[in-house]
Amino acid sequence: MKENEKSQAQLEMAESLKVQVDLEHSAQLFEEEIHSKRLRLEQRQLEGLPIIELLKEEEHIAYLEKQLEQKRIQLSQVEHKVSEQQDTLASKVREEKTWQSIKETRKEEFYHDMKMIEQNELDDLNTVRAYMLTRNG
Repeated sequence: MKENEKSQAQLEMAESLKVQVDLEHSAQLFEEEIHSKRLRLEQRQLEGLPIIELLKEEEHIAYLEKQLEQKRIQLSQVEHKVSEQQDTLASKVREEKTWQSIKETRKEEFYHDMKMIEQNELDDLNTVRAYMLTRNG
């Protein structure tokens, strides 16, 4: 059961890490696109870009910047979630190790008890055998 909980925590964290990587990649693409558009806009301004087109391009860049900001907010939330999941996973790993240790200790105790029972039975048999030999012999 503890192994299943740990596996579930690992799967959830892996999914969140994938989302985090995807968001980081998406944010990077937005940054590159914004940078590229700014460079093109500067070049076009030097070439005599009409003011209407300039405003349109700046509006589009502002839209991309808002999209980038949303990605960064999502990324921050996912990073927080991943951090919490790392803590949960670490806790599950500790629980599993503790559970395995308890299981192993109980198993050793069981085998020790079984050996003691067997030894007592052998001692009883030897006592009976010794008694029979002295009585008959």
